[in-house]
Amino acid sequence: MPRRLAAATILVLALAGCGGKTLSPQMIEGRDLYATNCSVCHGSTGHGGTAPSLEDVAETFPSCDAHIEWVTLGSESWKLIYGETYGANNSPIKAVMPAHGKTLTTGEIALVAAFERVSYGGVDEAVAASDCGLEVGSSSAP
Repeated sequence: MPRRLAAATILVLALAGCGGKTLSPQMIEGRDLYATNCSVCHGSTGHGGTAPSLEDVAETFPSCDAHIEWVTLGSESWKLIYGETYGANNSPIKAVMPAHGKTLTTGEIALVAAFERVSYGGVDEAVAASDCGLEVGSSSAP
């Protein structure tokens, strides 16, 4: 019986690893920061809630620099600098996006942006990490 239990355990563990990509330490940090700071509005799966879905985040912000700036400034400061629209599609600002520049470090915002781009925007992890200024394979923010 113990042999069958061990074999079953190994099979379950092997199958649990199939079909899902293992997150890098950076993506785990970004995911945790997202859960704490963003999921209340954007939803735990990034599909929206009181704030828009993040499924088009890579199209909205083709460069991670713009994505980071949006998260840093928030909608009210963005409006003062850039006007009533945001993103590559000049989407009208319809809700208040909090400014996270005073609550998160630049590196933490980069981790969140990279996580959002990979998990919700479908961007390759290495591409997102590089575009967001993260060292590929690093476990902490710059």
